[in-house]
Amino acid sequence: MIQSLIRAMDVLEALKEPEKSFSLAELSEALDLPPSTIHRILQTFCSKNYVKRDEKTHLYQLGPALISLGMAATRNVRLQDAAPPILKKLSAMTMEDTFLVIVAGFKGLVLEKVEGPNNLKVIEKFGSEVDLHCGAIRKSLLAHQPDSFIRDFIDHGLSRHADNTITDPKTLAEDLEKIRREGIAVSCGEYIPGAVGVGAPVFSRDGTAVASMGLIAPVSRADEKRIEVFKNDVKQCAQELSYHLGYVESASGRYQKE
Repeated sequence: MIQSLIRAMDVLEALKEPEKSFSLAELSEALDLPPSTIHRILQTFCSKNYVKRDEKTHLYQLGPALISLGMAATRNVRLQDAAPPILKKLSAMTMEDTFLVIVAGFKGLVLEKVEGPNNLKVIEKFGSEVDLHCGAIRKSLLAHQPDSFIRDFIDHGLSRHADNTITDPKTLAEDLEKIRREGIAVSCGEYIPGAVGVGAPVFSRDGTAVASMGLIAPVSRADEKRIEVFKNDVKQCAQELSYHLGYVESASGRYQKE
C-alpha cells in the first residue's frame, strides 16, 4: 500500500464527522501525524475542492467536489446487492424472518428473504405478491408512494385478506399518514392470522421509496415490549440500507439527499 495515500484518506475520514470543522492542530492530534504532513495533504485537497478552508476561522471541512463523487458511487449500488447483508443483520438482531418488498403494480413483491433461527414461523414465501394495504411491511411502502398512486390504489378497491385487513378508505388513509409521520408501521393479522409485522421504508438517492424492509413474527413472540425493540431494529436497518443507496437521515428525522 502507498502510505501517503493512506494518510490522505485518513484525513478525509476524519473530516466526515457531521456538523464539525477541524483545525490543523486537531487533525494532527487526531491522526497522530506531524502538522507539516497534515498541512500538505490539506493544501492538495483544497486545490481540488475536496476540502474547503474557512479563511476567517482557518478551519477545514469536506468540500463540494466530493458530492459528485459520492453520487456517482451510489449509482453503482444496486438494491439487491446492498440489501442481503442488512437483512441478515436484522434477522440476527431480532431472531425473526426478515423481508425486502418492492412495488409490483398494486401489490408488494417479496424480493429478498432471510430466515431467522426460530422453528415456529409465519409463512411468507420469496416471490409472493400481496396487496399493498396488507401488513406493515407493504403498508410502509404504500405510505411513501406519490399521492396519485395511493388514490388510484384505493379506487382500485381494498380487498379483505383476513379479519384485520383495513378495507375502509378513510381508515387506511389515516393509517398511512401515521406511518409517514412515525417512519414505521406495525400490523397484526392483516393478511396472516396470528402474525405481527413491522416495516419501514427504504429510500433511494433521489428520494423515492424503492422498497420496504421488515419482519414477520408470531404473536406469541411479539408482546408490546418486544414490538418496541422490533420497531427500533427495523427502522435502524432500513435507514442503513437507504444510506447505502445514497440517502442519509437529517437531524429532523427526515431523509435528505447527500
